[in-house]
Amino acid sequence: MKTLKKCIAFVLAAGLMLSAMTVFASDEEMTDENPSVQSPCPPAYDYVTSGDKTNISPSGDGTYCYIGNIAPNSGNSEIAPQNGDIWIDTANGLRCVWVESGCNSGWVIDYGDNFTPEAGTAASPTQTSAAAAAQGAAAQSAVDEGGFVNAVDMYSAAEKGMSAGEYYNNVVTSTPGIENAITVGQGGNLVVNGMETNMSATISKVNNRAYVDSVRIEQEGRLLNVVDVQYPAVEATINFYTPGITGEMDIVALQYNSGVWVNVEVAEVRADHVVLNMKGNGVVAFIAK
Repeated sequence: MKTLKKCIAFVLAAGLMLSAMTVFASDEEMTDENPSVQSPCPPAYDYVTSGDKTNISPSGDGTYCYIGNIAPNSGNSEIAPQNGDIWIDTANGLRCVWVESGCNSGWVIDYGDNFTPEAGTAASPTQTSAAAAAQGAAAQSAVDEGGFVNAVDMYSAAEKGMSAGEYYNNVVTSTPGIENAITVGQGGNLVVNGMETNMSATISKVNNRAYVDSVRIEQEGRLLNVVDVQYPAVEATINFYTPGITGEMDIVALQYNSGVWVNVEVAEVRADHVVLNMKGNGVVAFIAK
């Protein structure tokens, strides 16, 4: 049985290492040269952070995606929007598309991920307004029902597999493969070099079931939750909000590091809190022995 467990653990670890390599490759793409990967812009669009089309990625099909609180300038031919361009209006949390329609060309609200009008086939102003109104109403309904402030937040949360409550409160309340997972959150005040700071750790959901399966083989006990922890320091003492935990519980924390699970020092366990002395970012599992 031990040999079988070791074989299973090896297979899971190999899968996780391949998954991690894929994640790291994606992270390498999140650069200034290709910022559309980490922006609300569709991947096929060049990314522009200002209205002058000077800060763009080398990839894309020649269609631009602007991000900012001011509409791109349409009066200058050098920077005039073109049919199909997208503008993420950060002031109002809207996504708009530039539609060429003669004298009535302009920005219309667009909430559809696949809405990319072909050049020369723009709808009439009446059709465009009706479609925009319908799209806007449907999107606003989804935003309201989901508990989000705006569509941009809704899209960002969806990419992370998080609900509005998780997204806004920096917590993870459920994880694939874990029944009755406890909530894990973080409220700031990281202790770095013995000093309390205003730094916070970002808590994200782990959607790769392989992490859950492999840590169960590594450590006996009840798996409480597995989350991704990112913070702006090398080492830090981090106070995690874990409602339901009591001071009498024996809590173990493991962190996935270079293909293996390693122990993380548990500094304190008290009612609704687990404090860890962490030595790096990564996926962390909380287990009750």
